[in-house]
Amino acid sequence: MDRLARAYIGGMAVNGCVVRGVRGYLLRWLGSLGFKTSDGAVELPKTYCRYAPASLLEHIYFIKGAFETHGEFFMGDPHGREVLVIFKTGSRKLAKSLRLLGLAPLVTADEAGVSRFIVLYEKHDVERFVKLVKPVVEDVHIAEALGLCGRRTL
Repeated sequence: MDRLARAYIGGMAVNGCVVRGVRGYLLRWLGSLGFKTSDGAVELPKTYCRYAPASLLEHIYFIKGAFETHGEFFMGDPHGREVLVIFKTGSRKLAKSLRLLGLAPLVTADEAGVSRFIVLYEKHDVERFVKLVKPVVEDVHIAEALGLCGRRTL
């Protein structure tokens, strides 16, 4: 397996070796690589849980793996067109990788202080994140707000 695939899988394992809620296309890919998958979850070897990116490109793939497993875009007000990037993890390694890309992540917790999150909320940070990481954007409204949908003129 090449180093970028290792970085991507290392990002998936940022919250631990058992990753739940993995998308179907990723489960099929991981299964084809020989990882044990069942019911939307995958169990990864400990080497991926301890993975630390070395190069800038590895940091990008690490972030992409973390986002596509533990992250989402959020638009609180669809008319305001402000999009946030939210990672459902408070991983220090992930925050460090985001900072190395020149982003300013906010590491925060829920009101109870139980769950930690990393949030990119500045417009220029979100734009840079999309430009560098190229995450999968499934929601049309989010894609439009990010400027990813080109307009056709007849």
